Amino acid sequence: MAKRHVYSKDASGYGEFIYVDLLPEIRRARQFNVNVVAALLFAIILGFFLIYQPYRDGTFLLEELTSENNDAKHAYLLTQEEFYGYEIDIDAINFENDIETISKLRVDLNNNIDTIQLIVDDNNGRLQSVSYDALNDELVVKIGHIDEFRFSSINNQILNIPWVADSTFKTAPPLGDSLLNIGTYTIEVNYDVE
Repeated sequence: MAKRHVYSKDASGYGEFIYVDLLPEIRRARQFNVNVVAALLFAIILGFFLIYQPYRDGTFLLEELTSENNDAKHAYLLTQEEFYGYEIDIDAINFENDIETISKLRVDLNNNIDTIQLIVDDNNGRLQSVSYDALNDELVVKIGHIDEFRFSSINNQILNIPWVADSTFKTAPPLGDSLLNIGTYTIEVNYDVE
């Protein structure tokens, strides 16, 4: 409430009247000035670049990634259906271990036979037959020789070959009209020798 007192006198100077203003004092509202308008405009522009622009870019990126994810899921489902349609057995495909096992069984028989052939020729014998058993790691060689006592000499020379782990032999007397004694050598092959 306003406390304003107004004193006035009449023309003769008698009778004073006191006027009291009972209405509240009202201030006139300020008008927007240029600084307020500029600050508001700056806040709107700053909000656009700091809030709306990253939000809009993030929304577009989310929509794009969601559509790519849905496409990938659909392609995966189609691939799975095709896979089940062909009834592919994965265990039949995983043969890498089998290849490694088989590659260990690989032996250069030509060089091995040539080495044995040289030993047999040095002792005046004849190479009758050669067979290789990969599962048992054995090379079975039949050698014909006139002199029965040369078989142990041949066996000793075979044992000196680096790739031979063990060698045993059996002799058989000549059959029929043949003059050759047959010696059968069972040679254990060592894969790890280079």
